[in-house]
Amino acid sequence: MKRPFEVRIVLVRTIYERNIGATSRAMSNMGVDKLILVDPKCEITYEAQQTAATGQTGLQNRTTYKDWDEFFAKEPESIKIAMTARDGKGRQVRDIDEVLADVATKSPQFQISSDDAYVVHLILGPEDWGLSGEDLEHANFCACLPTYGENWSLNLAQAALLTMFSLRRAWGGNRTRLDGGKARRAPQGIEGINPEQTLKIWLEEMGFDLTRQRKINVFTVLRRMLLQNTPTKKELVILETVLQQATRKLREWKEYQKRDNKSE
Repeated sequence: MKRPFEVRIVLVRTIYERNIGATSRAMSNMGVDKLILVDPKCEITYEAQQTAATGQTGLQNRTTYKDWDEFFAKEPESIKIAMTARDGKGRQVRDIDEVLADVATKSPQFQISSDDAYVVHLILGPEDWGLSGEDLEHANFCACLPTYGENWSLNLAQAALLTMFSLRRAWGGNRTRLDGGKARRAPQGIEGINPEQTLKIWLEEMGFDLTRQRKINVFTVLRRMLLQNTPTKKELVILETVLQQATRKLREWKEYQKRDNKSE
């Protein structure tokens, strides 16, 4: 993309407030803040807030328009992508990925380099019959989400989430860094517990020669296998206990062998 973009979700004549709340939560997952309601058919109460859960931003900062005329009077110029399973007049419905690729590579708004973000409205219709033919007349593109089962009808909030995910996958954004993607922390030290040293002592008692300077030997292999996954404190204690007991048994056996040999 040669210029930044701003995504706005437009829900048209929504029937159930829980879907508005769930859409707000999906928006927070996908880095979208602006939620627009056109002629909603439900009140926004505590149910919507509950469904939004940790994604309240879109819901709380929503903009409501009574009809399309008010929408066009107050919203900025934009590319409007309507999500639907029906064709608009003179417009063929295509998969969302194909539409997004066309917008990015062919729409003149995105062929110029600019620091000014261009608005993209993603429009989704009501839960019963979706967007009407009249609604589709306002869109620049008509797109659908591919399905692979007999039921092609998607829940409104799920459709919104998948649409935003498709856009992010195609056009990018600031991806969230999950805890699992961060560098793992070393285990916290435990006084008196040193499994690496105990492993070395055990191997020496087993008769392995660890004095040779090798990149790979029995000690390095076992250390990597047993300690590479940042074990918990409890796991370190268990490993230490097993190795110490094994070492003690080996030493007792060796001492017994020495006494037995002397008695002969």
